[in-house]
Amino acid sequence: MPWHIETANAACSSGYAVVKDSDGTVEGCHRTRREALAQLAALNIVEAERTVEQPVEERQDSYAPTDAMVSEARRGLEWRQAFGRGGTEIGVARARDIVNRRRLSLQTVIRMRSYFARHEVDKNGRGFRPNEPGYPSAGRIAWALWGGDAGKTWSQSILASAPRSLQDDTDTR
Repeated sequence: MPWHIETANAACSSGYAVVKDSDGTVEGCHRTRREALAQLAALNIVEAERTVEQPVEERQDSYAPTDAMVSEARRGLEWRQAFGRGGTEIGVARARDIVNRRRLSLQTVIRMRSYFARHEVDKNGRGFRPNEPGYPSAGRIAWALWGGDAGKTWSQSILASAPRSLQDDTDTR
């Protein structure tokens, strides 16, 4: 495991820190061990996605996030920190990848498209738009973590030019 949990880390005022083994970078601070374990699990899932060999027909260059996606993912991370809600640890891991401008695999682009398709309905919820009560809602924060509208458009455009078999691929995660 390339990360571990610490309880007495100077970077976290209280609670639990998820720390990268190789360089001691704090990946996140959490109030409870359960929250830290959830982030640890998400980081390991994302790491596994990066290292699993893709089938031959899916081997392509990876794709760089756009500036608009980076801005939106950064906003999502800031909101989540400020409001303590919105998104899952997988969404947080995706936002960190986007903010750090990591190139995303085709499988990740497929997962992003699936996320946006499943959560489009969140845009109709209370607090999704500025000046609505409860803004930003948990759904709005989660949407931002995945790169927001820019991420949705980006993932759709990449997959529109992909082989037909990949355009029809559905991922339920």
